[in-house]
Amino acid sequence: MYKLLNTIAIVILFASCEKTVTVNVPVQAPKLVVNGIIQANNPFEVSVGKSEAVLSSNNANSFKVNNAFVQLYENGLLKDTLIYNSINDSYKVKNGTTAAVGKTYKLIAAAGGFVTVDAESITPSNIAIQSIARVVNAKTDANGNTQDEVKIKFADNGAETNYYLFKIKFPAYNTGATIFYQSVNCIVSTDVDIDRGSASDPTDINSCIFREFTMSDKNFNGNIKTLTLYINSNNLQVYTNPFNAKKYKPIVEINSISKNYYNYRRSKETYRDNEDNPFSEPVLVYSNVNNGYGIFSTFTIARDTIR
Repeated sequence: MYKLLNTIAIVILFASCEKTVTVNVPVQAPKLVVNGIIQANNPFEVSVGKSEAVLSSNNANSFKVNNAFVQLYENGLLKDTLIYNSINDSYKVKNGTTAAVGKTYKLIAAAGGFVTVDAESITPSNIAIQSIARVVNAKTDANGNTQDEVKIKFADNGAETNYYLFKIKFPAYNTGATIFYQSVNCIVSTDVDIDRGSASDPTDINSCIFREFTMSDKNFNGNIKTLTLYINSNNLQVYTNPFNAKKYKPIVEINSISKNYYNYRRSKETYRDNEDNPFSEPVLVYSNVNNGYGIFSTFTIARDTIR
């Protein structure tokens, strides 16, 4: 009986200690959000929106900004004006200006009620893929799937610090004469230069890299880099288009990206790794947009087939 009374007393004590706390989240003025990743030799096209409070219940249309004044500068000189396109909610250059290798581009966006924002990017040099070697059925993974070994050799430009985004794609399906490529879902490698998530073990030969990966040239600046990957053999088959009987091979894409875009991607990956962990530190996604949010960058692509 004594123990029972003590238990009841403890329950009443804790119940009486409950208190409702109201947290006042400070209201932040909305800022412009600019996003545009432009491939070299392609016209500039960006999206312009606005930030919203974290507890906002507005729909997707409330984030749009369709009355911005957007200008593009090339090497410090006004080059073009971007005009809003209501069909795809983007701003595209009026005079068709394309991104050129080695040139610096600055984007300035202004809209009523917002602080003017700007962002800058230098289009990186392209690289030369020297060779792609393939060994069919090189190994078998833990699930019994056959994997091919793919060795990619390319020359790094020692005159600048380089950042890369790799994609391995295979021809997946067609709509008539048009072939569509998909990224390989699982890439395996123990290369120490590959950037990985916090939970990934580079020594685990069965650990998948999902779809694509980044790396910097800090360990091979100015040298020839050979990258060894293992990919399920069924992802590297030649595809015959039934529409015209043409054959299509899987491809390697090496994107030379800016440091800004590299930092953006790395911070976004860290954010995703930590979003379900209640004990992790908050992660801010990197932005190179001054006075606002988003990412503005240019890049180049080198492609070759896997034979």
